[in-house]
Amino acid sequence: MINDNAIRLLEHSFANNPSILNDASFATNSAVYSFLKEEFLKGDIRSNPLFKWAFTSFYGMGIVPSEGKEAFFSKMESLKNCNNDLDASQLTQGLKQEMGKNYFSFVTKMLNLVDDNKFPIYDSQIALVFQKPFTPAETRLDHQSSIYRDVIDTYCSIKSHPVIARFRNLYGCPGMGYMKVLDALFWKLGGIMDQNYEMISWE
Repeated sequence: MINDNAIRLLEHSFANNPSILNDASFATNSAVYSFLKEEFLKGDIRSNPLFKWAFTSFYGMGIVPSEGKEAFFSKMESLKNCNNDLDASQLTQGLKQEMGKNYFSFVTKMLNLVDDNKFPIYDSQIALVFQKPFTPAETRLDHQSSIYRDVIDTYCSIKSHPVIARFRNLYGCPGMGYMKVLDALFWKLGGIMDQNYEMISWE
């Protein structure tokens, strides 16, 4: 389901405060992400300690045990050039035993690197923007997956938004998929909301 409030938040925020786009963190994150993407496409990441260290550090995977990270990167490598439909919830459940628990957010970060024009990222700041109530029968993973589907639908509906081209030009990442660009922008907005402890008003 398209989240109209998230789109209104994006429109209002960048229309009324264009300087949001001028953030040093965007430059750093774009550079690191571009490096990860290049290394991912270059060769087998299972034998690339620099890639694994950079991914682990960039996405805060230090909480995952070593055997869990190895299983995670093996799965990521197996998805390279995969043409099958991929389901973040199923992948999360499939990695649960090796990783010790459900790490839905990390799995979405894996998928985003596999195809950043198809898979967005889910984390707490994105969830804050796309917030929705639990339904009585939902598990935490069900709820995360439900929000994730809304994120996909919403991003697809604004895939040609002019702020995407502005971001790519400003940070020298013309090949960055629109899902990753929108993730960076909404992640920033979620951080602003978190600091203010309330939904940003657009009225």
